Amino acid sequence: MNIRERATTKYLEFSKYEGCQHIAGQYAMYRILELVERYKCTSLLEIGLGIGTLASLILENTERPITYVGTEANAFCLESLKNNLSTKSYKTLEIYENLSKVLTSDKQSYDFVIIDGKFDNFNAISNKLSEHAIIVVEGDRQEQVQIVQKHFPNSKFVHLVSAEKNHPEGAFNVDSWQGGVKVFFIHPSTDQLIYWMKGKLTTKLNYKKRRKLNS
Repeated sequence: MNIRERATTKYLEFSKYEGCQHIAGQYAMYRILELVERYKCTSLLEIGLGIGTLASLILENTERPITYVGTEANAFCLESLKNNLSTKSYKTLEIYENLSKVLTSDKQSYDFVIIDGKFDNFNAISNKLSEHAIIVVEGDRQEQVQIVQKHFPNSKFVHLVSAEKNHPEGAFNVDSWQGGVKVFFIHPSTDQLIYWMKGKLTTKLNYKKRRKLNS
């Protein structure tokens, strides 16, 4: 399967689990896995693991060794992580209660950060990122987007959106567009600049497609 197919398969799998109303959207999952694979990321931090959708997607669809650290404090989600991830993936996952504990307990630097929930002490994370690190904000989290923009004012930002409706067998309303993802390249490489420019064009075209389909 290609990356899009793998993301769709994982999205449909997690759409059957309790708590699925809060999982990442199908298109967001595809884009996140695409970025992780394209830039061969090996150290990831997810702020807000939830029921494990993105951790499962990445850990079970990447052959190279990955350090995957995440935050989660909700008791239901912590139990879901045990049940929803494969045994190997769950053992790989490093779980902390909050971001402050990650930053004080872990020496790791990260080349990919997923913001999938609320956080504290984001200021300190700038010292934990690799030179060409990527930050993605999943879902409609404008407050988190503004915080990232404040800390990395020179980053290149693109909001990637889909022109397709939600899968009929998935967790979300089939009449709504697939959820997008907001991507920050904090110190973009040449290839990241190319991806950013193509992403801006793709988003512009997809918004035009949406308007046409709605007319």
